[in-house]
Amino acid sequence: MNITRTHLWPLLLSAGLCLVFPVFGVPPVLKGPVRPPEQGEVDRFGKYRPTGPAGTNSNVTEAEAALKNALNIQQTGSNQFRLGQVEFDKQTRVITLPGRIKVRDQIIEYALVHEQGKAYESLLTTEARPMEVHLALLLMGATPTAVKGDFRQPMEVTSANLLNIEVSWVTNGMMLQHKLADLIKLVEEGAPQLKKQNGVKGWFYNGSAFDESGFAAQREGSIVALIRDTAALVNNAGGDRDNDQVHMPNEKMLPPTEWPVRIMITLPSLAKTNSATGFPPGTHPADPTNTSR
Repeated sequence: MNITRTHLWPLLLSAGLCLVFPVFGVPPVLKGPVRPPEQGEVDRFGKYRPTGPAGTNSNVTEAEAALKNALNIQQTGSNQFRLGQVEFDKQTRVITLPGRIKVRDQIIEYALVHEQGKAYESLLTTEARPMEVHLALLLMGATPTAVKGDFRQPMEVTSANLLNIEVSWVTNGMMLQHKLADLIKLVEEGAPQLKKQNGVKGWFYNGSAFDESGFAAQREGSIVALIRDTAALVNNAGGDRDNDQVHMPNEKMLPPTEWPVRIMITLPSLAKTNSATGFPPGTHPADPTNTSR
């Protein structure tokens, strides 16, 4: 799904409001009558409304410029952009962000979280905010979808939502790179029925959710979940996603705790995305999580 300028700004505006007002996602309520500021005066939020001919779109232009500045989107190349700690390339459709090895020797429920999230049960942590990762995915045309499927069964995911995630680091001057799924193993106890499924089958972008407290992924710091979690941005699609006692870091393949790594999230090619149905059965392009129509 290609996001046009018409579709993009409502997404950015919504996301921008959540960045500025992270708790409730809306501005504080001001008491008293609300009157639109006259041209040339300061409004109730301390913002100056520029003087200009009636009927101009100067306010819209100013709002877009302010939002770009607030989100800090920087173009670093012909197709490369930076959003906070997140870098993305619209041509290769690769998102990269910094990370560190966190948990190596105990059961985990997450593959990647923000450093202030549930780091005690995650293989990797990152300084990148979930909102930054979310916006990068949206800007490259990813479409949020619902986390569904029967208990302890793999989830069927369209190719448009499947992600490839890899992790790289330098050891003794040599660059090593592995698929994220290969860095996680299933423990023997409680998992014999999962052996034939080989653990994590793939990662799918579900996009988290907004609730009465704001953007769930940003609030909880959850980016890539091994256990079914609607608050995370990305979920494990394998049949092991409903068992919180089976995932262990593959310690033999990992560098020491706190070792710096790079995480690469690759979206499917546009050719694959355009040729796929793109939406689960019963959903609609305008709102792929809505099955009511």
